[in-house]
Amino acid sequence: MNVSFDRQTNIPRQVYEVLRGMILCVELKPGESINERRLSAWLKVSRTPIREAIKRLADDGLISITPHVGTAVSRIKASRIAELFLVRTNLEVMIARTAAERFDRKAERLLKGLIEKQQATLAEPNYVEHIAVDNEFHCAIAEAAGLMVTWEILRQVMGEITRLRHLSIRVPGRLQQPIDEHVEIVEALKSNSAADAERAMRTHLERSYASIRASLDRHPEYFEATEVEGADAAEWFRPAVVR
Repeated sequence: MNVSFDRQTNIPRQVYEVLRGMILCVELKPGESINERRLSAWLKVSRTPIREAIKRLADDGLISITPHVGTAVSRIKASRIAELFLVRTNLEVMIARTAAERFDRKAERLLKGLIEKQQATLAEPNYVEHIAVDNEFHCAIAEAAGLMVTWEILRQVMGEITRLRHLSIRVPGRLQQPIDEHVEIVEALKSNSAADAERAMRTHLERSYASIRASLDRHPEYFEATEVEGADAAEWFRPAVVR
């Protein structure tokens, strides 16, 4: 991966964005150590912006700094993810209900175009682009609903969820499945039925939970051992969703 920075703008912010992207895409895996010297040599920047970026990522919960031990990519805290999914599900269901009441041909064309764009990512496949377009699709529904402030709130909880999504799309069959679910969501929105839109969105997110649980079974080493030791770790992914 080649990285170049604009030396005329904020270097620590650019370093932060590069490292954050690598963590969320699981290029830097949970538990992997972070070496300032190696990062400095690779990114061709001094260690000062590296330290600033690491501190910010630690504040985000994506990096763990343990005094006298070292710095590493944070392992995933399953109970925290369950709570974040609770927030996501209830906000997205509300967005879908509102979008159904206001859905028009312009919104339909936009969403169908994004589905075609996401389908095209399967040719390689391009996992990063697949999830990026997936996010565009959900953002477009929020825009159709006129709830962009709600979407900005939702984006704040999506960081750790994105890491899990990069794990879960590698589960066999999971690349095509969300696209098929998006088609079902568009059909529900076209009906202008809030109940149908809620049902389609809720089904989509519940199936996402199932693939997350499958990825957890495949990669228990990515999760905090204190949470999964001696128990069925998947049970952490059963938050009660407000209905």
